[in-house]
Amino acid sequence: MPILDNEIIWRPAALMSDVTPAQNGGRMAFSQLVSGVKNNLFPDVSQSERLAGAVKWRKAFIHVNSAQDTALLNVRLFLDSLTPAGDFVVFQPGTQTDTEDQIAGRPYGIGTLYAPIVGGAVQIQVACEHNAEYATLQPLRVGDVVRVSDRPSTGGAGNEEWVTVSGVSYGTDFATVDVSPALVNSYATSNTLVSSVLELPSAVAGVTGVSVISGGGSFDSATVGNLIAHNKGAVEESWTLTFTSTTTFTVSGNTVGTLASPGSVSADYAPLNPATGTPYFTIKAIAWAGTFQMNDIVTFATQPAAIPIWYRRQVPAGTFSLANDFTSLAIHGESA
Repeated sequence: MPILDNEIIWRPAALMSDVTPAQNGGRMAFSQLVSGVKNNLFPDVSQSERLAGAVKWRKAFIHVNSAQDTALLNVRLFLDSLTPAGDFVVFQPGTQTDTEDQIAGRPYGIGTLYAPIVGGAVQIQVACEHNAEYATLQPLRVGDVVRVSDRPSTGGAGNEEWVTVSGVSYGTDFATVDVSPALVNSYATSNTLVSSVLELPSAVAGVTGVSVISGGGSFDSATVGNLIAHNKGAVEESWTLTFTSTTTFTVSGNTVGTLASPGSVSADYAPLNPATGTPYFTIKAIAWAGTFQMNDIVTFATQPAAIPIWYRRQVPAGTFSLANDFTSLAIHGESA
C-alpha cells in the first residue's frame, strides 16, 4: 500500500532552549506538531526582540509514520509560503541527533518574482524576504533545484515547474537566477513563489552496522526480512544483544537502556517502543543459526523513518507586530 498524506507527521525535537545551544534540538520526540496551533514550534516574539532583532532556531522531524515499512521516495522539501509578518524563515537539514551548536547544513529559502516572466525564460528575478540577509545566507545556490509555481503545493489551479539553478547573483532588491531548462509557462509577479528545494532519495527506517561476536553462532541479517527496523517505531539507537544462555539474550540500547523483554533464537523478537506501541525492530527466528554461548554479542544500529530539519527564524531590528504569524514547509514524495 502507498504512504498516505496523513501518515506524514511533523514531530518536535526532544530538547528546546533559546539560552543553551547544546540543549536545543537532539533526538526526535514522539509528540506531534499540529499545523495551525499557536506556538507549536516557535515562541512569541517579544517587543525587545522586535526592536533589537533576534534569531531563533527550532528543530523538527518529518516522520513517515506508516505501518507499511515502505520508503518515501524522491523526497523534495521546500518552503511554500512567505511569513506574513516582518520576520523570515529559512530551513536547513540536520542529523538525527545534532543540537544547535552542531548545525552544519546550508539554508533553503523562498521568494517571489520581482518581474513577470514569459514561457521560454532562462533567467528570473527573485525578490527574497529581506534580500540583504539572503545575500549573506545564500539560500539559492548554483546546482539547486528550484520550484517555480503559482499554485498551492498541494495542487489545484496554476502551474508548477522544477528547474536547476545554473547561476545566481544577489542584488539590493532581488536575486538574478539563471535556470535550466527554460521555463515552459509564463508567470505573473502575484501569487508566484520561487523556492529552493532540498532533495533526498528516500526516507525509511533502516538498520546498519550489524556485528556478531561468537565462536559458533551466526546471524543472517543480509536476507531481506530477517532484521527489519519499522517506520512507526524505529529510533536512532545502537543496540546490543547479549546472550545469557545458548538460546536466550537480553537487549539494550545506548539511550533507551535495557529492554524489559528478553529474546530467544527460537522465536521472532519484536520489542515494543512504548511511545508508539509498535516494535522498534523485528528479528526473525530464521535469522539465527549455529550455537551461541553465554556472553556472545550481536550489535547493530537503527535509524528512524524521519527527516531532521532546522528552522531558522530571523526577526530584523524594527520589525512590526503581527498576530497569527506562520511559516510553511511542504514535502513532495512518492511511494510504491
